[in-house]
Amino acid sequence: MFSAAEVFDVAIRIEENGERFYRDAIASVSDLSLKELLRWNADEEMQHREHFIRMKKKVRLAEDADLADQMGGFILQNAVSDHAFSLEDADFSVLSDEDALLRTAIGFEEDSLTFYEILESFVTEPDALREVHRIMDEERKHIALLEERRRKISK
Repeated sequence: MFSAAEVFDVAIRIEENGERFYRDAIASVSDLSLKELLRWNADEEMQHREHFIRMKKKVRLAEDADLADQMGGFILQNAVSDHAFSLEDADFSVLSDEDALLRTAIGFEEDSLTFYEILESFVTEPDALREVHRIMDEERKHIALLEERRRKISK
């Protein structure tokens, strides 16, 4: 089993990586409206990270975590780093066009949403749970905006 703090660490990492992805993507595009969409998404990811940092600070860590819990956190971190959640290996030279960039961004947002659905089970405090749900709603909004942009360019 993973501690709540470990799960929040992964959520923080997902948001950091998402922000980095969007900020790096800005440099790879020339369309000003796309740059603005990417910048907005990067700022949103930064705000999400800050929310998860605050939530983590409220989590009381068990002082006697056993080896299985420690290993669980290590396994969780490695699973995320090898998954699309990290996007550390996003190579913008192979994202040959705007559609490929948008599909990658949508995949990231969908993966984030999936992880936050898992995160829900670790959050028991009602205000924190409302915050997780708000962030999930924002991730859905990101997906909708990115999909809308894809539809516009496919015409």
